[in-house]
Amino acid sequence: MKTHVGVDLHQRFCYLTAVDASGRLVKQGQVVNEAAALRAWLGQVASPRQVVVEASGFWPAFVRAAAPVSDRLVMVHPQRMKAIASARLKNDRVDSETLAQLSRADLLPEAWMAEEATQQLRLLTRLRISLGQVRAKAKNQLQAVLHQEGFRKPVSDLFGRKGRAWLAGLELSASGRRVVEVWLRQVDHLDAEIAVQQRELERLAAGDARARWLMTVPGIAAYSAMVVLAEIGDIGRFSTKRALASYAGLTPVVRESAGKRRRGGIGHHGSATLRWIMLQAAQVAARTSPAVRAWFFGSSSASPRRSPSSPSPASC
Repeated sequence: MKTHVGVDLHQRFCYLTAVDASGRLVKQGQVVNEAAALRAWLGQVASPRQVVVEASGFWPAFVRAAAPVSDRLVMVHPQRMKAIASARLKNDRVDSETLAQLSRADLLPEAWMAEEATQQLRLLTRLRISLGQVRAKAKNQLQAVLHQEGFRKPVSDLFGRKGRAWLAGLELSASGRRVVEVWLRQVDHLDAEIAVQQRELERLAAGDARARWLMTVPGIAAYSAMVVLAEIGDIGRFSTKRALASYAGLTPVVRESAGKRRRGGIGHHGSATLRWIMLQAAQVAARTSPAVRAWFFGSSSASPRRSPSSPSPASC
């Protein structure tokens, strides 16, 4: 008989509940998130073992630890676990036992587990994204000081050659000058780190036929191509292109009632990173591709205004 193990996973520990095929409680308890401790606990319940865990930021390390002593590992979609989400009593024991019982009843909303290569690529692409976000925050902090000191920048790129020359000549207060210089050094450091990551992504893209094909699409360069590949993973898991668009949260919300059908905006489920990079690429394409511009804005519409947060073609 198969043993079903439900795991309520946390950063430092997890709570495990094991039940047999008839639903009888076999073993239950809290275990520290260390490979030896997890394997020892699982080794005390009868095999074959089906281990079920909710998707979270810690699941890759748990899977690596538990895989050698598990006959099958299943990751479930947390938003679809209504039995847990709607429970009146919620704690580690109840959640792990619910997972085990749903496993026994074969009622699990399974989620895809990215293989090791995709996990590694996600680490690299998400590092590049995070560095860009930190740099944007540093730039915003510097510009906030200028606003506070009553200066308005006369150039579009405050961090280019002309912008830096203007900054150097400003009559800032002593504290204002110190803050500006600190943020400029942070931006320079982040520029260097981003350049290193950019070169690595370009190298990976050059050696990947899928990335080279994606880069033929207007608005997509090496950076965004690798982000798309990292977030999608195995594209064969999507049966249709609409399923892929839904995973990215780019399909409209549709509500039907009493014979009436209404479409709303795009959903915000699925991969937020994939949705973000596709929207960034779309903005770049709308500015740089005449065909995309004509399709999206119409041949008679005015040119779109670029917002301060819009990416440059090189960034995607």
